[in-house]
Amino acid sequence: MAVQLRQVTIDNWEECISLKVGSGQKGFVASNMYSLVQSRYETSYVPLAVYSDTQMVGFVMYGKDPEDGIYWMVRLMIDEKHQGKGFGREAVLKTLGLIKGLPDCSPYIITSFVPENLTAGQLYQSVGFQETGEIIDGEKEARYYIQSPVH
Repeated sequence: MAVQLRQVTIDNWEECISLKVGSGQKGFVASNMYSLVQSRYETSYVPLAVYSDTQMVGFVMYGKDPEDGIYWMVRLMIDEKHQGKGFGREAVLKTLGLIKGLPDCSPYIITSFVPENLTAGQLYQSVGFQETGEIIDGEKEARYYIQSPVH
């Protein structure tokens, strides 16, 4: 499985907005259309299409909080037809690698997820995110530490 992150462009944006999560997941993540519009106006956000070889299978978006300089993985979605195949995990790992490679990478990367989205919670934990106990806009916050946190 060769997962790649690619720019959303004039050539693939319509395919991107046609991707959908399963009916039981609709309240868990914003639509790709909303995310693309959001990235246009919140310019620190970087939207990326998730590909398996030549097939678009999902979407991810990250960005740097302009107030505190911390990077966030703000979106992750895998199309309902491609879930359960490891694409989400690979997309998260690729996104983390991309952010870690940035010269201004923060000491940790934040994500958040709807508490009822147990699959997302398990996925994030499996790649090293740690829940903080904080709730942000109704979502659980989790941090991925680039270096081990000082206790």
